[in-house]
Amino acid sequence: MRTIFDDIEAKSNLEEEKKGGSRSLPVILWLVALTFIVGTWGVYRWVISRPAPEPPPPPVSLEDYRQTSEAFAKFNRFVQDDNWAEAEKLLSTAALQVLADQKKTLKESVLGDRKDDRVVEAASTPSGERTSDHVQQDCVYKFADGQFKIIPLVLIMENGRLVINSWALPDQPTEKKKS
Repeated sequence: MRTIFDDIEAKSNLEEEKKGGSRSLPVILWLVALTFIVGTWGVYRWVISRPAPEPPPPPVSLEDYRQTSEAFAKFNRFVQDDNWAEAEKLLSTAALQVLADQKKTLKESVLGDRKDDRVVEAASTPSGERTSDHVQQDCVYKFADGQFKIIPLVLIMENGRLVINSWALPDQPTEKKKS
């Protein structure tokens, strides 16, 4: 026969089992914590092993000496390599129109009477002029026979890029064109 004390004891045992919970719960919690720590460490290693992102390029500007020097150097490199097609891609629309009006190639227009000679060295000289709307730089083109020509190139900004707008031989008048 059951007594009232047996009922109370059975009831308290059931309540204790409910309060104690599952025996596997601490193991599961440790596994979750360990997984979190390992995952965090893996993300940290991945982040520090990646190279830093490249900073965005500076905006194109005629006031930036590095950008203007690179534009003149690129044009001169194409001239030296006798790659006039690529050099023509660096011209402004006004300069392309001048070539079309003259009915000459870029090589004929820039080199004049030396158009059949090969340029062995092309470089910028320290002389030049800077204004807010253009940069003029004198460039020297040395030929295989030791002779050279100094040609002033004018750089402007057109459609967000630096382009060669005009060139003139010292004996030719330089036309000033507004774009």
